Amino acid sequence: MIWLSAGSSLKYNQIVYVPLASVNRQQIEEGVARAAKDLARTVVRIRYDFEDDWTGDPSIFFKVVLTNQAAKPPKLYEHTREIREVLEREVRPLEHGLNYYFNFRSVKEQSELQEFSWA
Repeated sequence: MIWLSAGSSLKYNQIVYVPLASVNRQQIEEGVARAAKDLARTVVRIRYDFEDDWTGDPSIFFKVVLTNQAAKPPKLYEHTREIREVLEREVRPLEHGLNYYFNFRSVKEQSELQEFSWA
């Protein structure tokens, strides 16, 4: 579903508003579940929130808890790149009109920080 501002038509460089209420949350959840299954060897869990980003655009913010082994520097970049690619493929945030952002944390970091939204 695409929402346009009143009296507007779709043209280049025109703002298109996609209310978060119109996002198919079930499709997002199913995509995240598929991604989590594919990434089970390096990912402990994936959480996400819907919010506007700093520009005011609707966005999805992924919070990914990595195994302690996957979070080690020699392979950290490789693992996070793979996780981003799998989530992009399975969730397809742009098709839902969402910008997307990733945050990563190890199991050890989460146990030290004890942030509820990551649990």
